Amino acid sequence: MGNILILGGGFGGLIVAERLAAAVGGSNQITLVSPSKKFTFYPALVQLAFDECDESEITFDLREKLNRIGVRYIQGEALRIDKAERTVEITGPDINGEIRFDHLVIATGRHLATDTVEGFFEYAHHLLGTKAARRFGQAVENFTSGRIVVGLSPDSRLPVPVCETAFALAKKFAGKIAAGEVYITVVFPGSLSEAFGGAQLHQQLEAAFAKHRINVLYDVPINDIREGEFFSSKKHRIEYDLLMLIPSFRGQALFRGAGIADENDFVMVNDKMQVHGLEHAYAVGDIVAFSGPKFAHMAVRQAEVAARNLIAELNGESPSEHYYHEIATVVDAGGADSIYLHYGIWDDSLYRLKQGRFWGWAKDVHDAWWQARNR
Repeated sequence: MGNILILGGGFGGLIVAERLAAAVGGSNQITLVSPSKKFTFYPALVQLAFDECDESEITFDLREKLNRIGVRYIQGEALRIDKAERTVEITGPDINGEIRFDHLVIATGRHLATDTVEGFFEYAHHLLGTKAARRFGQAVENFTSGRIVVGLSPDSRLPVPVCETAFALAKKFAGKIAAGEVYITVVFPGSLSEAFGGAQLHQQLEAAFAKHRINVLYDVPINDIREGEFFSSKKHRIEYDLLMLIPSFRGQALFRGAGIADENDFVMVNDKMQVHGLEHAYAVGDIVAFSGPKFAHMAVRQAEVAARNLIAELNGESPSEHYYHEIATVVDAGGADSIYLHYGIWDDSLYRLKQGRFWGWAKDVHDAWWQARNR
């Protein structure tokens, strides 16, 4: 019996656990370690902030879920990997010590590097967590007039929530925007194309922003936030009354000493999701060192590839599944301006962009299905 250790309980870790449990769970010990007891459906955090869903609808208990499929759950945080001994040091409520592995799946997610922008913690809201989303939602409820700015920090990898937040704000404050009492601005650190991994959707998205009276600013890499104003490394000074930014993304420092991560602590993998420099190990999700944005559907697809290849290994076969890095996402503008984007980051000959009310509805249906399947 082999010991399979999965680090992380987000989309990638959960999908790998489900696939392995179904295929090889009877002959292997599968353990998933996560610092959080809850799984959170991150694509719905904008809806949570605007009171369009309840927290109980977008979270569930990881231990209960994993127990049902025969996977051992440990609440804890990984501190260090010993490649020679093939162990991971864990600390947390369930364990303080080392866990040995024969096969490893790294799905720890990214680190939110709020410290890379001075004043972020003190003055900016973000959406990446249920508590943070509710705090921002309360700030929106209390807002009466002035300038609202939403945007991406430099090296952030999540443009869709920024766009959807701007559209949600425009809908909520439509009357006050028309009266000149509220102004909404979206800020990107580079171009719109860079934010979406090279995809060209600026004409459609800019037209939707203009229709909803949302201002857009490009090439504003924010590096200093103060009360009521922020500055960029390119000498911009912009005033605000309410600010929501997606923080910069970094990998996890625990992989730095293991020799498997790049300069930003993201884990290096090949297109089979195998970790460079560590045998019988895979990495999936936000922690991998792939270019472009980091979306939930990418983590799911990477997890499917990693799981199939790991199952092949366990069955004495050669891994043969390959991952193709592409975007397939919807920017929900709350109506006919919603945009569907399908784009090949590694091959830009793949490009499909469609617009219409159907895509916002389709996203709602897909999200509801994903949440229901884990109840």
